[in-house]
Amino acid sequence: MAKTCPSCGYNQIGPFVDNCPICAEPVRNVRSDAPGGFRLGSLPPVLRWVLGGALVAVLGVAGCCGLGMWRLGTAFQEAQKEAMKEMERAQAAAEADRRARTVVVGAADLLREFGKDPAAADRKYAGKYLEISGVVERGGRGRHDAPFVVLTGGDEKAKLKVECFFDGADKKAEARIRRLDKGQSITVRGEYDGQVSNVQLRECVLAQ
Repeated sequence: MAKTCPSCGYNQIGPFVDNCPICAEPVRNVRSDAPGGFRLGSLPPVLRWVLGGALVAVLGVAGCCGLGMWRLGTAFQEAQKEAMKEMERAQAAAEADRRARTVVVGAADLLREFGKDPAAADRKYAGKYLEISGVVERGGRGRHDAPFVVLTGGDEKAKLKVECFFDGADKKAEARIRRLDKGQSITVRGEYDGQVSNVQLRECVLAQ
C-alpha cells in the first residue's frame, strides 16, 4: 500500500521509502493509505485551496440569492400594505367629500322646487350628493341593466318624479331593491344627475 507525503500530497510513495521523491519530506513514520476510498487530505494543498475557495463562492452566491428573495418578498408585502393604506385613504377622502356635499331633502320638496323653477333648482343641486326620502312608485332596470326605483312625494298623479339609478349595485343590494313594495317609504342617497323628464340620481344606495 502506498504512502502519502504530508507536505506535498504526493501519494504514490512505496511502503519502504523513507523520503518523498518529490519534496524529500521524511515519510518513514507515515502510515500507508488504506485501499479504496477518498480522503480530502490526500489532495495536494493547492487543489485543496481551490476546492475550498469554490465552496465558499457557492455558499456566498446561495446566501445572496436567498437574501435577495427574502428582500423581494418583504418589499412585495410592504407594497401590498401601502396599496391597502392608499385605498383606505382614498375611500375615506371620497366619503368625506360626499358628506361635505350631502343635501338632505324630501322628495316632495325637491319636486316642488323643480316644478316651480327647474333652472334654479338645477343650479342649486348641481354637484350635490342628495339624501332623499320618498314613496316608491315602481322599480325596474335602466341602461346598462342597472336597477332603478321611481320615487314620488306621495302624489302618484304628479307628472314630475325622482328616478334613482343603482349603478354598480351588488347582489345583496339588488335583492333589497327587488323587495321594495309600491307605496313603501324609503330613503335613497345618490349623486344628482340633472333633469331629463324626471329628476335623476346616479350611483344610488338604499339607506339602512
